[in-house]
Amino acid sequence: MKISNGVKIAAIYASVFLGAGFASGRELLLYFIGFGRIGLVGIILAGVLFSAVGVATLTICRKNGIKSYHALMQHLFGERLGSIMEGLVIAFLFCLFVAMLAGAGATGREAFGFSFSASALVIAAIVFLILCFGLDGIVKVNLFLAPLMLLGGIFVGLFSLFASTIPTFNTFAGRGFGLFWALAAVVYASYNLVTGVPILAATSKMAATKKDALWGGILGGSVITILGICMALPLFLYQSNVINLEIPFLYIITRHGYGFRIFYLAILISAILTTAACNAFAVQEWLKTRGYKNTVKVAAVVCILGVALSHIGFSNIVAFVYPAFGFLGLFKIIVILIRSISTSGGGAKQP
Repeated sequence: MKISNGVKIAAIYASVFLGAGFASGRELLLYFIGFGRIGLVGIILAGVLFSAVGVATLTICRKNGIKSYHALMQHLFGERLGSIMEGLVIAFLFCLFVAMLAGAGATGREAFGFSFSASALVIAAIVFLILCFGLDGIVKVNLFLAPLMLLGGIFVGLFSLFASTIPTFNTFAGRGFGLFWALAAVVYASYNLVTGVPILAATSKMAATKKDALWGGILGGSVITILGICMALPLFLYQSNVINLEIPFLYIITRHGYGFRIFYLAILISAILTTAACNAFAVQEWLKTRGYKNTVKVAAVVCILGVALSHIGFSNIVAFVYPAFGFLGLFKIIVILIRSISTSGGGAKQP
């Protein structure tokens, strides 16, 4: 059976958000679960933003013949501001790479009793090998691991929920401070879209029709919303037990046996590896356009520096660095949505 381009775009788009922060449960705990049941509405709100911005970005790229993130930034913000925005995004991509290595260090320490540094170094070494194969290595790794992460994450979340012996949600009412849950959802979507938009721009060449653009954005946002709810519900039940853990979902899944623990760790490590490799690749390619042409040397510098900075700590990066870049993402979201509306109102019609 032939898979449509819209579905292919959606799969790539959704996999962008499945890093250590999401798969570990740390992001979900920080930005949604603490607000109580209304936090589940926050996940849906974030998903709506993912879908809307996905469709808007693909529409702009399709109607204006844009095939790269650089071209998209130049189109949206002009040459000077576009270059500044591009540089800031590359800085954030490197921060995400560092966060993935920090997540690997935390996973190795909490799951296997390994040292933080050794665990981060192992993932960095694998990323280095992937980077040496260029884009072909990135594509093959993502095509192999994406189904495991998406389907496995949904299964693990639902199994943990239905296997729980906790009978009610009432114990975990959460903070529920006014509309802060909505603000948290917007910030979460914003910093994730800092990296999501470049991926959409790169895949926009597959959006040959309006239908491809719609399916790519809507389905991609819907998949991550469903996955988020499935993984959030068991976190909601066990909130008081996992609030201070760097890998909160590990505590939950460990309660259901060794086999499920190994299965979940495979999902988590896959999410860390694919996100780390994609972000490091983007940084590597950007550096190469700046005159650093030696692929192996650039990959080595990026990986070594990432390991060194990973000791800042996974929770610290998620709590402080991610929201800081969220405001950059929010600015970009507003511009993209406005330009998409103006684009749909005029210009040449395409099929």
